[in-house]
Order: sequence, then structure tokens, then C-alpha cells
Amino acid sequence: MNTRAASMLLGLFGVVLALTVWEGLARSGMVSQAVFPPPSHAVVTGLRKIPPADLANHMLTSVQRIAIGFSLGALLGIVLAILGGWYRVIGNLIRPVVELLRPIPPLAWIPMAIVWFGLGEPSKIFLIFLGAFFPVLTNAWKGMAGIDPTLLRAGQTMGLKGPELLVKVAIPAALPDIATGLRIGWGLAFGVLVAAELIAAESGLGYLIMNARQLGEVEVIILGILVIGALNLATDALLGVLLAKWMGKWQDKTHRD
Repeated sequence: MNTRAASMLLGLFGVVLALTVWEGLARSGMVSQAVFPPPSHAVVTGLRKIPPADLANHMLTSVQRIAIGFSLGALLGIVLAILGGWYRVIGNLIRPVVELLRPIPPLAWIPMAIVWFGLGEPSKIFLIFLGAFFPVLTNAWKGMAGIDPTLLRAGQTMGLKGPELLVKVAIPAALPDIATGLRIGWGLAFGVLVAAELIAAESGLGYLIMNARQLGEVEVIILGILVIGALNLATDALLGVLLAKWMGKWQDKTHRD
């Protein structure tokens, strides 16, 4: 068994263990099941109130929003990080703006998102975009700034310079940090989902949770939370596999070239 498979199995065991402890605590009578129901009861009762077909539609809506917002944030974050990390003038120009805006939580942007984009899909996607953009930008920039100068000098001795040196040496060297930023950004995009779907949403997992809160349906709330967590866990693992293959292909291509 390789290291990646062992890590995934260990992580799965951790999830099962946490759910088992939760189940035991809830059924022990130490806490009220009205506010802390066991996960098995929450899932069964939640699915009785929210049919699987309806739940699947909410999941699809949320995943579509996350995919669009994350893709836009990741693309812009990587481009700005590469330009800012490679060209000093661009870096000096945009770094203060980034540091000014980066500490502001996406939740604080809700009023401006409504003013700028209204109550439709663009405002929700904008908040998810913000959740993904800054971690991708920060990690990719770190990768560009931390390139070993020896690699650059080696590329220059082989006749590489300018954009060619950037594409064949600098970006491949920064790929591990770019990949880390992408995975962090993907997780934070899920974290922003509920806040994004506070904006006049009529579907989605965040909407499902907030609507259940108003109706006092604790089981549906827990079901929604568990579904978001499971989706994040599964898609993060898939993203990790895809990124590993992408990095391998890019590095193989640059070595052949």
C-alpha cells in the first residue's frame, strides 16, 4: 500500500471515529438529543424531510456555484501571483492592494456584493470567488518568491531567458505551492458557501441549512452540514489526485522541452 492510500485510509478512519464518538455521546443521555441528535438519526430524519432527489438538486446547485467561483478566483490568483512574483514592478504595484484586502473576511463583502451584483447568482459567485482568490494568490506568490536562484541560473546557462525561463523553470518550481493554494482555496470556497447562499437563495445546501434553522429542523441542519463536509472531503481528495497528475505532466513536458 502506497503512502497516499495509507493516508486516505487513516483519514477515513478518523472520520468514522469522530462520527462514532458523536453517536455515543448523543445516545448516552449526557446531552439533549433535541439539540444534539446522533448523526444516524439526523441523517434518517433529514432524508425523510428532504427527499434524496431534492437534496441532490441542492448539492448540484451548490457545487456549480463553488466550481464557477473557485475557477475564477484560482485563475486570477495564479495569474497575478506569477506576474507579481516574476516582475518586480508589478509586484510592488499590486502587493499593497492585496495586503489591504486580504484580511477582510468574505462575509463582510455581502452588502457590497448585493449593491454591485444584486440578489442573483453573480453576488453568490463573487463571495465564493473571494474565498478562493486570496489563498491561491498568497501560496502561488510564495512559490514564485521562493524559487531557488540556482535553478534560475542553471536555466540561464542553457540559454533560457524572459518568458521562456518563466515557463520552463520558474513556474514548474512554484507548482507545489500553487497546488497547495488551490487545495486551500477549494476548502475555503466550501466554507464561504453558506454565507454566499444567504443572499436571497432559493436552492443550495446553504439555503437548506438556513431555511431549516428558521423552521427549527435540527436534523436537516446537521444533514446539510454533513453533506457539505462529505462533498468537501471527496472533492478535495479528487482535486489532490488531479493536481498530482497535472504537476507530473507539466514537469515532464518542461524536461522534454
